[in-house]
Parts: sequence; structure tokens; C-alpha cells
Amino acid sequence: MPTATLERQQQTMVYNGLSFTLTRTERGWDIDHPRGTVGTGLFPGATEAEARIKARAVIRGAFPVGVKVVGPDISRPLRFGDLRIVPPAVSRPNFVHWDKEAVLP
Repeated sequence: MPTATLERQQQTMVYNGLSFTLTRTERGWDIDHPRGTVGTGLFPGATEAEARIKARAVIRGAFPVGVKVVGPDISRPLRFGDLRIVPPAVSRPNFVHWDKEAVLP
């Protein structure tokens, strides 16, 4: 009786300058980063196109684009190009998110 073999499909995705590898396995899809694994066995039964869309959403949630701002130094605002961020007057760090794909130029 013939058995179905699953060919390992592997793709590289770049998000915010970071490289991720999306690999199809018998259990689903794996997302790997050079420093470790983001997820294994994700999206079982998903096609390659669906897996790429869903993987991008997982990566965006795990590696958000933004700036970590530590208060309470409100006297010196941070500058990123034309963007001026005034840190909050708090003793704990904040993370300022923005809707961009990368902080790289």
C-alpha cells in the first residue's frame, strides 16, 4: 500500500529586519527564528498561502514594532526622524506601538 509522504516546504519571511523560517511539518507549520522557535505545529491543514498570512500575524504579535520608553524623564523627548515622543512620567517602562512593518529606513 503506498504511503503519502510530506515534502518539507520551507520559506523565509522577513519582518522588521528579522528573518523567520516557515516550515511545513506533519503536525502543521513551524515558525523559527535564528535565536529560537516561535511556534511549532501551528495551523494544521492550512495551505501555504494561509499559513504565510497566519504566521505573519503571529510574528507581528510576538515581535511588535515600536519603541520602549522609560520614564520619568519627561524633560528630554525622544526623536525618531520627525516623530517626537515625550516619555510618560511613570516609573515603569512603556512600549509605544505604531502601525508600521519596520523601524528600518
